[in-house]
Amino acid sequence: MASEQKAKKRGRKLGDEWANWDGQVVQNISTDTDPGVFIGLSIATILAILGLTALFGWLIYPRLNQLGNIYGEVFIVVYFSLAIVLTIWLGLFIWGFVTKRPFLSGLIIVPKLVNLLLDFSIKIGKLFGISRDRLVNSFLKLHNLILSSKAKKVRPEKILILLPRCLTRDMNKALRGIRDKYGVLVAMAEGGGEARNKIKETKPGIIIAVACERDLLTGFVDINPHIPVIGFPNVRPCGPCKDTEVDLKSIEDTVKRYLIAAKEE
Repeated sequence: MASEQKAKKRGRKLGDEWANWDGQVVQNISTDTDPGVFIGLSIATILAILGLTALFGWLIYPRLNQLGNIYGEVFIVVYFSLAIVLTIWLGLFIWGFVTKRPFLSGLIIVPKLVNLLLDFSIKIGKLFGISRDRLVNSFLKLHNLILSSKAKKVRPEKILILLPRCLTRDMNKALRGIRDKYGVLVAMAEGGGEARNKIKETKPGIIIAVACERDLLTGFVDINPHIPVIGFPNVRPCGPCKDTEVDLKSIEDTVKRYLIAAKEE
């Protein structure tokens, strides 16, 4: 079963996440969400993890003591160590959000740990009626802020702007103008497999990805542990997968930030 799911994921096309869309365009519905939403759900997630772990420890503590006092003591030490680490880690996220000037970003962006936090936050978000799209939008704003603060030094040819096929002609033309102006790479991918091939061919140091939140989430979880990804959700005035748009200034500012760092190298 697991192998079938992996094979299906590898063959996934951009837009598959919208397979059940009925074609209707709902006006004035936006997924644009403040990064504070992800912060709030992250706090709820950490509290839930620590609470459930404490409950589990309380239930098994008598049995651990029967095996020997040392086992109960070890559990307590491990639990409080975990609580301290998670609290400090979350505190760094909150500091970055409040001040807009994150520090120790290398400690904050631990890809696999971030992916786990995002996954749990999505599940808890459902309990509060917060859609996955809104939560991912909120998460990406905070993640982009923290990741960009590191300003990893890369050459222009190591910056890959990965685009979906649903952008308008004007958007495509403008983004290729950014490519020509700064000498960065631009690639358009129809599916997950094609995107991975583009990444394998170009071997970028940083990826600037444009897509809907659903596709960005799938690609982020798949790629981010290996290559830093800055994601920009598209705007969908005509519904998903058709004539979408993106904030060009944000894309260009991100490119300039990394190129400036490269010039100072």
